[in-house]
Amino acid sequence: MTIAIRRLRDSDREQWQRLYYSYLHFYESEPFEEATEILWGRLVADEPQIQGVVVEVDGVIAGFAHFHYQLSTWTHSWHCYLEDLFVDESFRGQGLAKALIAHVKAQALAKKCSELYWITRDSNETARRVYDKLGKLSDFVRYEVLLED
Repeated sequence: MTIAIRRLRDSDREQWQRLYYSYLHFYESEPFEEATEILWGRLVADEPQIQGVVVEVDGVIAGFAHFHYQLSTWTHSWHCYLEDLFVDESFRGQGLAKALIAHVKAQALAKKCSELYWITRDSNETARRVYDKLGKLSDFVRYEVLLED
């Protein structure tokens, strides 16, 4: 088995979108074509607004990570937010999520970020078993206000 992590390419669109829609379905969200187009453009731009990487297993895209950098108001450095992480069900249990997080961590270190963080649902027990080994559970509570146009 050959595993490779690399930046998203234009030619990945079909495989990426299938996984992205599975990711949205997992979080009980429906894809919006316009939002998907905007995200794709941000991921594959010459200078991406959102960083996107995929993990390939024997040439098949098995998962992805989307992340971006933000300036910190608490330090002199950047933080890295791992916004989306997904591995296809048929490839789970092979350490691919861990490998994706390690890759994002390496990118964040290269950018001189002082923190890498991500969120997931409290009920996402399968992923949390992996996350508990890789990071420290924060005591911060997230609040949301959905804004309408």
